[in-house]
Amino acid sequence: MTAPMRRIASHYIYWQKWYRMHYLELDAEGCLVGVFPLEQEIANTEFYDGTLILVPSETDYPPSGAFSTEWLTVSGSVVVSSPVNVYRLAGVSPATSELGADHGCGDCHVQRL
Repeated sequence: MTAPMRRIASHYIYWQKWYRMHYLELDAEGCLVGVFPLEQEIANTEFYDGTLILVPSETDYPPSGAFSTEWLTVSGSVVVSSPVNVYRLAGVSPATSELGADHGCGDCHVQRL
């Protein structure tokens, strides 16, 4: 019997770049399998509104409990097969002006999934 995968979909996923309407897949150990287009309903797929961001599981986040643009840099170090933590950022999307360097978007809601 194969180990269960976890599939999590969202309006936006940030992993090295922005993905709209994609899902990410984690293996049974919480390691990233990949990010894939959400083209149809897939059984046992969790869906969350907002933005999902991947960070290495050894990273101590959130550092202050608030999102900052530093998260985008840290997410870029995630590679396939590495263990990750997935965070849902409510109220943050690629079009959100608060992602600019002058505002850390510290008022968005952060939830670890």
